[in-house]
Amino acid sequence: MSSTARHLSDSGDRSTPAAALTVVPSTADAVLELERVLDVFRTVNRKAKDVVSDARLQQLEWVAGELAIALPLGLSETAGDSLEDLLAPDAVHAYLLLGRGGFLRSMPTVSTDPTSVDASERIRIYCLEAFARQARIPFEAPDMPPMTLRPTVSPQFADLITTHLEAEADQWPEVNRPDVIVRGLAMWGVMRDVLPRLGELESMLLEDLTLTASTSTLTLIRQPQGGLRGRIPEPETVALSPDTARRLEDWLRRRTELITRLQGGVPRHLWLSTPPNPDAGVPIHRRGISKWYKKVADAVQKRQDAANVPEQDLVPTRWETMRRTLLAQRQATEGTT
Repeated sequence: MSSTARHLSDSGDRSTPAAALTVVPSTADAVLELERVLDVFRTVNRKAKDVVSDARLQQLEWVAGELAIALPLGLSETAGDSLEDLLAPDAVHAYLLLGRGGFLRSMPTVSTDPTSVDASERIRIYCLEAFARQARIPFEAPDMPPMTLRPTVSPQFADLITTHLEAEADQWPEVNRPDVIVRGLAMWGVMRDVLPRLGELESMLLEDLTLTASTSTLTLIRQPQGGLRGRIPEPETVALSPDTARRLEDWLRRRTELITRLQGGVPRHLWLSTPPNPDAGVPIHRRGISKWYKKVADAVQKRQDAANVPEQDLVPTRWETMRRTLLAQRQATEGTT
């Protein structure tokens, strides 16, 4: 005689669903160690953003997330045993191949820009090195993909920005010229001579600038997108053109007037906010520089639109795009001399 089907277990309790009996795999030791290293970077980010910026922390967390996804795909036989095994050459090689092939993406993409793939791989390698340094683990860094500039716009666009700024300045007697115009002319001169990134421009100090009868130079520490990869940053001194030096002298006089209105400490930064900004006299941040440049570029674009200039020939509104344009122009010129 068959037994009657029951919804309760033999002990009288309700039956446990089969899904609840599935064994959940424990987190690999390597991932747990990696999470502890990430916690250190998060702490530093909260207390010292100049050491670990928000953008850098986002990159570190992105790479850590990819490693956690890649681990079950079989990086190596021992990759999950420890962080040192996860950062071993064979596991790193497999991880980079998966990343380059797009297998670690959370969302599919239609096409992939090779330049973007190389940039992502440089970020991955930088973050892997950072994890190893923090954990004091030996790390054999793979070769970085070569730096490849994205296609940029015609170098003549830099002249359009210069012409616009000079036309704005000519609308005012020199003594009455707004501080923002004086600063803009000096800043754009530095752009053309030095080719600084926004972060490099933001961090320039008065002592980095030398303006004498015989010498006009600016010293900066480059901040490449892929980081310095553990190398000690070395200052670079760039000669300034006579026109840029003159623009900077004009700006330094205005800068002196701006800081006399401040209470408390005197800023050492070269570039300060200007009226009508309520923070006039305090150091300007890269976001402020970016917004200023976009406003200038937008004004140039309006004139181009009125002249029926094709869309692909409009002046770029991003500082970095223009910087790369000038860099490409300089490299092409040096290659022919």
